[in-house]
Amino acid sequence: PEFQERQFDWEQPELTKEIISLREAIRSSEFADLDIVRRCQVLTNLGNALDAVGRPIDALAAWDEALQIEPKFAMALANRASGLSGYSAAFYDPGHQCIFLAEAAKGFEFALATDAIWDSEYPDSVREQLEAKYQHVRAYLAVNCDLAGFDPDKYELGDTSDARAFNSWRLQHRLFLNPLNDIGAHSIAAQDVFHLPNHTYGLDEPVIFPRYFDLLKQEYVAACTLLFEGLEGERVYAADQTLLGFEHADYAINTVQTEKQKAAFRMAYSLLDKCAVFINDYFKLGHDPHSLSTSFRNVWYCGRGAKRVLHPNLPIKNWRLRGLYSLSLDLYENDFRETASPLAHQACDVRNAAEHRFVSVHEMLLHTDDIGACLALSASDLESQALRMLRLARSAIIGLSLVVQHQEKHLKEKASDLVMPIFAIPKDPR
Repeated sequence: PEFQERQFDWEQPELTKEIISLREAIRSSEFADLDIVRRCQVLTNLGNALDAVGRPIDALAAWDEALQIEPKFAMALANRASGLSGYSAAFYDPGHQCIFLAEAAKGFEFALATDAIWDSEYPDSVREQLEAKYQHVRAYLAVNCDLAGFDPDKYELGDTSDARAFNSWRLQHRLFLNPLNDIGAHSIAAQDVFHLPNHTYGLDEPVIFPRYFDLLKQEYVAACTLLFEGLEGERVYAADQTLLGFEHADYAINTVQTEKQKAAFRMAYSLLDKCAVFINDYFKLGHDPHSLSTSFRNVWYCGRGAKRVLHPNLPIKNWRLRGLYSLSLDLYENDFRETASPLAHQACDVRNAAEHRFVSVHEMLLHTDDIGACLALSASDLESQALRMLRLARSAIIGLSLVVQHQEKHLKEKASDLVMPIFAIPKDPR
């Protein structure tokens, strides 16, 4: 009962522990040895927990991973469908809402099919609830959406082979700033179209948030480009051929490619702190945006130590903002040791070393000890950390738009307010 009373609180130590435990189980070398049903259960439960704390992007990724193992696993299908429905309610674009709800309807239909795989004997009321949700979504689609002839894969991925390779890579890794990419690697999602919704300013306030958001998006796509080039680009650059280096006999990889991967990781990590500046200014939290101590991990609080509490200016009922708060728990800082990610500590170490000391990348690590001020890292660890940080940055940037959408819907507009309509002008390709 106590947990049920607190289930909408931002600080959820029970759910945080559940998320990290499930993630640690998935990362375990023994996870692949579990039977199919158990693996699907673990991934489905992780998706459910992430969705419960307001992180639908990460929840969808977990449910989809379960469905890659067993496409007919009923609870993953059903929870994914429910998650898609809830996620769609946050959008300012009715077209995106329709596409998401059509995908949700398919999920409910597959979960209710006679060949769906149920992991245990559920009461008939569970299927009845799913049937009711299915019919509700279908009724909405019939009245509000016209998707006849809609094909999410009919769009071009680019004019050149390089563009197609890059866009395909981003789609596969769900790196486009486009919620449609969370449904799958469909070509319709190969555009970074997500922006802020219409929002209001006082007449004496500068119009700053579209500029903030544009800069976030531009830096994000630059980080994606650097990582792609670092992983998939030229194997030998001219600068590498003319650079004198020593052979350390430790399988070290010292190339322009690895430096691009490091740069992508650093840029993605810094984007999270820039999202904190957006939150600080939008909600008037009063932190110094020029201070290095204002970070995505600590922007939510006022006070320090035992006196640290959530800032009173934060709208606790903004569910999307609560999701960003939960996302911040995936980062580690010395003053914030509780995390929801087993990779957070290593990411913090890599960032500090890459920014202020040295990171040495190796095909394989011969030992685990670092040398002096040099952090040793395997190539696979660098790639996974860079991808993870880009996904976190993407979730945060999309989340900012959803936060503003939620907040503006519930603001009581003043007669003196200036509404900032958002429209986009395509860039000149020349």
